[in-house]
Amino acid sequence: MILTDKSNALLNMSGNLPPKVPHAFDAVYKAAVQNVLEAFAPNELIGAHQFRGSERDRSLGARFLGRRLPQVPPADRVVVANGTQSILMMLLAGLVGRNGRLALESLSYPTLLPFARQLGFQLSPVAMDEEGVLPDHFEAVCRSERPAAYYAMPTLQNPTTAVMSIERRQAIAEICRQYGVTIIEDDIYSLLPKNVPPPLSTFAPEISWYILGTAKSLAAALKVAYVLAPTARAAEERFWPGVRATYWMCAPMNGSVVSSLIEMGAVDVVIDAVREETRARHTLVADRLGSANMRSRPDCLHVWLSLPANRPAIEFVAGVRALGVEVSVSSTYAMDNAPPNAVRFGMGTPPDRAAFERGLAAIADVYL
Repeated sequence: MILTDKSNALLNMSGNLPPKVPHAFDAVYKAAVQNVLEAFAPNELIGAHQFRGSERDRSLGARFLGRRLPQVPPADRVVVANGTQSILMMLLAGLVGRNGRLALESLSYPTLLPFARQLGFQLSPVAMDEEGVLPDHFEAVCRSERPAAYYAMPTLQNPTTAVMSIERRQAIAEICRQYGVTIIEDDIYSLLPKNVPPPLSTFAPEISWYILGTAKSLAAALKVAYVLAPTARAAEERFWPGVRATYWMCAPMNGSVVSSLIEMGAVDVVIDAVREETRARHTLVADRLGSANMRSRPDCLHVWLSLPANRPAIEFVAGVRALGVEVSVSSTYAMDNAPPNAVRFGMGTPPDRAAFERGLAAIADVYL
């Protein structure tokens, strides 16, 4: 059976967006927009650049970061930006730079590959286990290759769903401190799970840039993210108004609306709804693929599905695609030349549970 809609478009399950929750999102978003329009004269709000965010937006961004940090950080260390990719572009250009090196897991966020080509830096992949980067191998890479920075995603790592223990985070932080390696921590998946360790950055805050965005917990195209710099001066230096190589600045209206969502407490309403829907879809995954060799957890936006040796990932992806569904092959995430035989599929891109079930049926048909 071909699992397509009337336009014959593929059902995209390769992305790992949060599921849409209009019953929770729409009303609070409209209220936040109205609050901004009532509180600010429109031309005053958007009539001038706010390069690192307004004082209000940085203060409320600090409150948002405090959801994961031991305490709410000082607002002068916070930058409000147009999504995590804009933050990464700025940090990688400034902290790693041309001919520099970035350490990262051997399987990692695929956008780092074009960033490396564009900015002219090299990648130093590090071996992994079920928790993520291996401390011994990481130390060996730091000693021999001297990376300037380490891109870390220790909570629900993309694509493997790995979660580092506190002990592992402490060990990695100490290695970074020992070898002068700056930590760039992308914690974007951390707001859906309720019980995960504190950020890696909390164990070495003086050398860490901590990023927390809204795209994986509230709505995919909200595109507001916050970065906490090691110091207020570092925030100014890396994101000062004269740096115009990339458009990192968050549109003031968008930043103000998200600030209102935070101020109203409405982010909890949306995150709770996204978490509930994600868990419901994971129940469907367990029912369909309970015997499969897969890794995830009920509050993760993607599943890492390992395949048997006689079923190569490329052929598996082609088989699922023939049934009208798109999933991601492991080589997409490989930072070296040895991808495992696995695929990743996401929870939230299908518009509703019925569509998700249809996509899951195609994955199960090819796998089982």
